[in-house]
Amino acid sequence: MKGSRFIGTVAPAHNREAAEAFLTNVRREFHDATHNCFAYRINSDHFRYSDDGEPSGSAGRPILSVLDRHQLKQVILVVTRYFGGTKLGTGGLMRAYGQCAEDTVQAAQIIKKPNYREITVEYPFDLINKVQHLSHKYRARIREDASEQGMQAHIHILPSRLENFKEELITATSGKIKLS
Repeated sequence: MKGSRFIGTVAPAHNREAAEAFLTNVRREFHDATHNCFAYRINSDHFRYSDDGEPSGSAGRPILSVLDRHQLKQVILVVTRYFGGTKLGTGGLMRAYGQCAEDTVQAAQIIKKPNYREITVEYPFDLINKVQHLSHKYRARIREDASEQGMQAHIHILPSRLENFKEELITATSGKIKLS
């Protein structure tokens, strides 16, 4: 835009450390850029953005707005700017950074990951088949561990299926399980 060059880079970031590591790599790759503005959102409560020397609110907020508009979480988006000689003003910068972020998201392959809940179920050995059957019926992921006392399963299930799963599990096992 008006001689400036904007480059968008996006990546998954499952936690703050991953987002910061990606940002460090982008800054290293584009070390000669004028600005590396960014936004990341890990979850509803944890996010960060930066204008990286651009006027306050002109870069980081528009990038974060794009992430939020697309309901993206566990992601970082960096917009790198090479200054082209013409000042864009705050409004022009907001549009340019927002448009680059939007174009980057549109070009990216979005990976949708369901928000699973984890429950732990302890049960005697003779209930293994029932627990496994119900886990598969509700399309839950299960990881089981055996001990001398019996079995312990860590089950990841969609929140919308959790209550019905627990009720059916308690009924099918005659209450011989321990949920936590």
